[in-house]
Amino acid sequence: MAGSTGSKTTTSSRTASVTLAESIRIQIEREIVECRFKPGEKLDEEVLASRLATSRTPVREALRALASVGMVTIQPRYGAAVAKPTVSEVMELFEVVAEMEAIAARLSCTRGEDTALALIAQRHLDCEEQAVSGTAESYFDANNLFHSAVWEAAGNEVLFQQISQLNRRLSPYRRFITFDPGRKQDAQKEHTTIAQAIHDRQADAAATAMREHVSVLGDDVLLLARNLKL
Repeated sequence: MAGSTGSKTTTSSRTASVTLAESIRIQIEREIVECRFKPGEKLDEEVLASRLATSRTPVREALRALASVGMVTIQPRYGAAVAKPTVSEVMELFEVVAEMEAIAARLSCTRGEDTALALIAQRHLDCEEQAVSGTAESYFDANNLFHSAVWEAAGNEVLFQQISQLNRRLSPYRRFITFDPGRKQDAQKEHTTIAQAIHDRQADAAATAMREHVSVLGDDVLLLARNLKL
């Protein structure tokens, strides 16, 4: 009986540790996306543990999880730092995600259920509302929900997971572009085109509109490079 109790205690402690590490990962990831941690900035385990009132172990687990998706780099004798891609790497990531989201838009037209398409339409309306009366943060969140609704409607779990992972790496840069005052109006027009094409189940039109919407422009990349020092 004593051995059984010890086993339960160990399992419980491990579960608590994983839960804490996941919570810390979410918080650090959010700060990276919001550029409170800049590209290339060192992420000191001890400093983070002190600020988050925890030990270094869950912080280390969180940083490793972020490294596994490319948001953080970990180097021997230096430790962890926010990933700092080159300008060409950012452009390549946008190119790949644009193609993958175009596939998702196409599949949502050909296999998406009516309820899934209705959700896309609702997310589009939510995004329009936030564009008019919301904050920059609430609009960015609504924008993400609109895109994820399209990914889900595609009905392809592998595609959904791949886009989600790459989007996490791109989030700081998509957020920066989304926050450009002149970009919001254009983005909403593009969303309307995408949403209408999906509603009408026009696969080619939806794919083209989504690809053009997600593809980053040269001026956007230059602005990113200058302001984020890539």
